[in-house]
Amino acid sequence: MRILIWQTAYLGDVILTTPLIRTLERNFPDAKLSFVGRPFITEVFRGYNLQVIPFNKGFFESFSIVDKIRDHHIVLSPHRSARSSVLLFLSGIPVRIGFDRSELSWLYTHTVAHSWKKHEVERNLDLLIPLGIRQNIMVKDTKLFVGDEEIKAVREKFHLPKEYIVFAPFSNFPLKEWYTEGWIELASALSLPKVLVGTERDLQKALHMKKRTNLINLVGRTSLRELFAVISGAKLVISSDSSPVHIANALGIPAICIYTSTSPSYGFYPRIGSYLTPQIPCSPCSPNPKKCKTGSYECLKGVKPEDVIGKANLFL
Repeated sequence: MRILIWQTAYLGDVILTTPLIRTLERNFPDAKLSFVGRPFITEVFRGYNLQVIPFNKGFFESFSIVDKIRDHHIVLSPHRSARSSVLLFLSGIPVRIGFDRSELSWLYTHTVAHSWKKHEVERNLDLLIPLGIRQNIMVKDTKLFVGDEEIKAVREKFHLPKEYIVFAPFSNFPLKEWYTEGWIELASALSLPKVLVGTERDLQKALHMKKRTNLINLVGRTSLRELFAVISGAKLVISSDSSPVHIANALGIPAICIYTSTSPSYGFYPRIGSYLTPQIPCSPCSPNPKKCKTGSYECLKGVKPEDVIGKANLFL
């Protein structure tokens, strides 16, 4: 039997499917598992016995991906886009399981209820209900594999101290980013060295922060696997509502998530660690906000630095 998981969203979303993979491995040990996602999945799933099928989501590539997956017997789709529904329908895979809130959900052969009132891990595991898998035998911990040699290599390459905290202030959605002055005050208050991570797109903001406080700036300098290794060696990760929260937890590292426009009620909170939320009338906004509904941007400063400092010291 060939089983496919389809999740073409962001890095954090992909990491949150690892309990789905691990539960399928436990319950269908003889099945061949495959995963369709963005090209970075080739790095994410090192250590898994899994066929990875990279998909850039291009128009012409959409036709070829259908041919690549049509030999599967079952597909589970945490992704709720119309594109996903259509392509999986065209693949002709006999059993297609998705959420009832998916766009064009009627193209699936089975749907399960999607609810914001649970963690994304548990939502994803609900896709196994049509296969008769019970909650009490499901794996609920996320998992990434990073070797000791990878951790040693990044420590040497970036001259990392023995103990440090990872700061991950940035996001694909600017409205998820806590204000810069808050991060600077936080950095000044915590005694352990701070390692700043992010992508090349975040470099200018990182340089501004570096000028104001003492940080080890790795923004734009790490590969994805190196980022995993840097986080794996940390005492604590403090992050916006973004993928480093989920990377940390999948490596057994506690994470503190600082919420702005989003909320733990959407189900993407750290399962190891804690979080802080702004106490303002318009909160939360939406899972992936692109524009402030009130024009005030009040949520970006809704969490106070002293509260984050207090929370961090509990873990340190």
